[in-house]
Amino acid sequence: MSQFSILYYKFISWLRVMLGKMIFWILLIFIITYVSLLFFPKKTFRFMGMIIAPVVRLYIKRRIALGLEDKYRYTERFGLPSKERSSGELVWIHAVSVGETISVIPIIEKIKNENNNINILLTTTTLTAAKQVEEKLKDLVIHQYLPFDVFKWIRRFVKYWKPSVALFVESELWPNTLYYLHEKDIPIYLLNVRISKKSLNRMKFVNKYLKIQPFSLFRTIYAPSDELKKELKQLGAREVLVVPNMKTISRKLPVNLENSKNIKNQISNRKTWIAVSTHPGEEETILEAHKLIKQTYPEILTVIAIRHPNRANDILEFCKNSNISATTYTNSESKESIDEEVYIIDKIGCLGDFFENIKIVFVGGSLVPNIGGHNFLEPLNFDCNVATGPYIDNFRDIYPEVQNMCKILKNKNETYEFVIGSLKNDSSIIFKKKTNSKEKWEEIVRHILHVSLKTL
Repeated sequence: MSQFSILYYKFISWLRVMLGKMIFWILLIFIITYVSLLFFPKKTFRFMGMIIAPVVRLYIKRRIALGLEDKYRYTERFGLPSKERSSGELVWIHAVSVGETISVIPIIEKIKNENNNINILLTTTTLTAAKQVEEKLKDLVIHQYLPFDVFKWIRRFVKYWKPSVALFVESELWPNTLYYLHEKDIPIYLLNVRISKKSLNRMKFVNKYLKIQPFSLFRTIYAPSDELKKELKQLGAREVLVVPNMKTISRKLPVNLENSKNIKNQISNRKTWIAVSTHPGEEETILEAHKLIKQTYPEILTVIAIRHPNRANDILEFCKNSNISATTYTNSESKESIDEEVYIIDKIGCLGDFFENIKIVFVGGSLVPNIGGHNFLEPLNFDCNVATGPYIDNFRDIYPEVQNMCKILKNKNETYEFVIGSLKNDSSIIFKKKTNSKEKWEEIVRHILHVSLKTL
């Protein structure tokens, strides 16, 4: 046997031993983690948070480099406050991103109407949501970024702000946060709960094999359907009440009259439609539909409001490769007219200005799976002709109320037919909300405040 063969067999033998040891340690870690979560879930989540804290710090640095985190306020993500807490009782509301932030505005206004002396702490996780808070709510709330779910950061955050009650919006289930609030007897409410089927199946698995029931930590959960109520009760929820979707009480998006007038002048007499909140994989369909529409209306202007403005250059490049002329809103705000075929909105907070002038709207996040759709009520509030895609899990409970005013489109051909039909018809719908939704949510807020705060 050659020297090479001997070395080879020695290496294979060593590799087998190492793989065996590795498999052993992996299995051991898995068993220890499983047993710990089964019998000591609170302590296990705290320990896991301590282990991943250094990784989270590196992750935040990466997000800062990518422009996804506020480089001046990132320490808030470690539970370090950047503002002073005023004396008096405080209501903590957590809304993840822009949609949740806008939907919670009527709730905030109702709290202030009940007692203007109540402090409201509003936490979010995204830069775009923080910007919305600054523009719309800076005089009503204290804004902070939500700390990552590491126990020592959450403990620091809660000890400083001392909330009397916590209101979480839609689907935020952070174990260390929930366990610590529950441990401190701070009542937690889940408003407008939203959970995908995939997440529900995952939670059923966790409930079955680990007996972990995060929904049991909420005093009351407000769900938009009886079906979801049944699922939540099976997952350990104590009290679930079926109420109208909170997005149905959202106000009309704000309109800047000067910007709206400028957009009107830029569009002039061109036939125009807009696709909003689009994601990767959807712009291709929108632009293919644009090519079809252009055969009937050569001067058609397609406006695309991408969900994440940092993708603007990608869309410009895609348009260039498709021989479609395009420009962005930030580069064209001062222009008197738009001569390009595609107008890309790469700015947050101006959709109301466009809905005021463009009455044919497609709402994205719905042509591709695993996003769940976006809020088609926003353009309906402007009496626009509205369509969305088939993947609207986030709004299944609302859609039956508006199905006669919001079409479902599955591809470029159906999008073409919708736009062409809307242009030829040249008429808008009149959207009427359910009148009792606002009163119901005001009653809910009043009840939560009266059972949670000492001053009421």
